[in-house]
Amino acid sequence: MVESNRLSPNQDFSVSLVAPWVKGNIFVDRNFLHVNIQNTVLFGLIPAGKQKDTSPLDNLSNVYTSSEYKIGRLFLGALLILGGLFTFSNSVLMALILVLIGVGIGGSGILTVFSYERSGIEKKVYLPFFEASHAQELEEQVIQALGKYQDDRNVSHGANKITDAINNK
Repeated sequence: MVESNRLSPNQDFSVSLVAPWVKGNIFVDRNFLHVNIQNTVLFGLIPAGKQKDTSPLDNLSNVYTSSEYKIGRLFLGALLILGGLFTFSNSVLMALILVLIGVGIGGSGILTVFSYERSGIEKKVYLPFFEASHAQELEEQVIQALGKYQDDRNVSHGANKITDAINNK
């Protein structure tokens, strides 16, 4: 099984629809956003390398998730499914294989994207559509960590906390 090293308490997630055993992990700690995922080729079938990135929170901005559709993959998947349905009368096994491959390729064309900007440069992490809730959860964690990080470095906010603590005594 191809997996990332367990770096965080966050659950590992699949980076491919057709190879769910290929795992990745993205998490945020007090000072950094850590990305450690496997790259894949051939519509997510074959693991090929790893994407690792550690970004300081003070350089991050514009964290968001979105959906993306790869029309070429969707079209190729639909063609393979239709080809499988048309060959069903000749060979059931070949038809099932073509339909399964078509579903896998077509499904790999529906992506959830976790994006962030680091020093003005956009970084994107592509995930299968069924990992959308994980990506949104991660987005919320990063935004909360960014807010806390900025509050900790805001001098006037820190001074207000101190004066409030003194006044409440």
